[in-house]
Amino acid sequence: MTRRMRWLAGLIALGLLASACGGDDDGGDAEADGGTTETTEAPADGGEAEDGAAADDGATETTAAPEGEPVVGGEVTMLLEAETNTWDIPGANCAVSCITVMRQVAEPLIIEDEDGVPQPYLLSSAESNSDFTEWTLTMRDGITFHDGTPADGAAVKTNIEAMKAGPLQGQVLADLTSVELVDPMTVKVVFSAPTSNFPAFMAERTGYLLAPAFWADPNLRATQPIGTGPFQWESWVPDQELVLVKNENYWRTDDEGRELPFLDRITFRPIPDSATRRATMESGDADINHDTFAENREFWTTDWEGELMPDPANVETTYLLINNATAPFDNVDARRAIALCTDREEYVAFRSPGNTIANGPFAEGTGGYLEDTGFPEFDPEAGRALAEEIGLTTVEYGTTHDRSNQITAELFADMWNRNCGIEVTIDIFDQSELITRALTGDFQMFLWRNHSEVSVGNEFVWWHSRHASGLALNFGRFQDPDIDAALEGIRATDDRAEQDALAQEINRAFGENVYNLWLTYTQWSMPYRTGVNGVGKVSLPDGGYATPTRAGRLWLHEVWVEG
Repeated sequence: MTRRMRWLAGLIALGLLASACGGDDDGGDAEADGGTTETTEAPADGGEAEDGAAADDGATETTAAPEGEPVVGGEVTMLLEAETNTWDIPGANCAVSCITVMRQVAEPLIIEDEDGVPQPYLLSSAESNSDFTEWTLTMRDGITFHDGTPADGAAVKTNIEAMKAGPLQGQVLADLTSVELVDPMTVKVVFSAPTSNFPAFMAERTGYLLAPAFWADPNLRATQPIGTGPFQWESWVPDQELVLVKNENYWRTDDEGRELPFLDRITFRPIPDSATRRATMESGDADINHDTFAENREFWTTDWEGELMPDPANVETTYLLINNATAPFDNVDARRAIALCTDREEYVAFRSPGNTIANGPFAEGTGGYLEDTGFPEFDPEAGRALAEEIGLTTVEYGTTHDRSNQITAELFADMWNRNCGIEVTIDIFDQSELITRALTGDFQMFLWRNHSEVSVGNEFVWWHSRHASGLALNFGRFQDPDIDAALEGIRATDDRAEQDALAQEINRAFGENVYNLWLTYTQWSMPYRTGVNGVGKVSLPDGGYATPTRAGRLWLHEVWVEG
């Protein structure tokens, strides 16, 4: 690896490392109409240049409302699993904690409804041509950024071009060839290849609309997003707290026509240790939390005296990320041997209680799911024989200094040695190195978490061969022409049955070739205290509601607290 590549990877990792897991893109699939995809209206029956003001004593007052109606005023504190090191979205894989903050500040052009279908949000419409190579995007009238400038077509054009120029979002938009301002509120986006999942791109990071002033000032790009959301930046002390305050000129109302937001302030506190986050919630020193630590899940579901968000349909997959480009795991038999030697029931019992064993990247109930993918089941006798046949005697397992991660590493080391005689070297490094190693391929395997997608087309950057070298977002660096063809086919149609069939082909390829070692489908627990209301609620401007949470990310747009 060249010095320049490591230097660039280090810059990118400033944003990536906050996740401790890799990244994930969200989105659903647009509906078809006569060969033209049109995302125009949600079903009607679906139901920073300026600082904010605060009270002199640091508290905010609340205004009582009639019983059953939201209280105006107040504040909440939410705990995050990690800090975010930069808010320069094109160059950072804005992960779970970052997305949770950004959702309140910089809204997306498109949003997923309760069924996971993209609907216009900041946009009034998004329409494609018949082969999904051109998309016409029209903004809603009357929306302004936090600095008072208009959120119009020119801002959309600037935004998409800036995303395209970034080292990570540029890979997401690799097929983008031009962005044309058609009129003051409309842009046309042109791709060199079919991109039916473009609305799904724009329903999260790639679609965050940020003010021109943000893009023009490198300091703002790193430290202070300026968006259109219900809350705007007040202050940020890295590793301590980030404070957002009410946007007095917010454009949206709730489903009863009440002006939003209700809260005066949101404080985010990064606490990487899940046990400390749990204790903080139990003591009443915070209002909202997110947690994937399986050993806490029983507490949240049975003993927690507050509220808990319902489990979403789409969940992440936890797995051992394998480097398929270097020895020993450039040999499929080595990957198959380590899978045969892995007792996943033992892993679940000791490290992931309550979670379901995964057989591929797609959980049951989502597109691409198969009950049997052909992934090797635990068979230590066969695993030992195969390892001896190919001379697999040692492997290196990378992990961070977090004690919980080290315990998991020690479990696998003992398991593989006990079952198949394989010696394991545990390579322990700083959290800040994790994503750099993934980007540059400087690893054999480590624990990972990703793939809570509605649109399989959004997995393109994680799995396609063109992203498997250099600073690779295909972190596993596998190159499979069958997966490539399926991913390209998924982007060429918006027919969900066709997409599902192609996703099943991808699932079988993962099972046969053991590109990753699948462990569990991982649910997030999203607890909040009693008296906090509206968590996850977003009333869509054309009717209906947004998907309330996905993979630890929450909407806080309509939260209110009882006085």
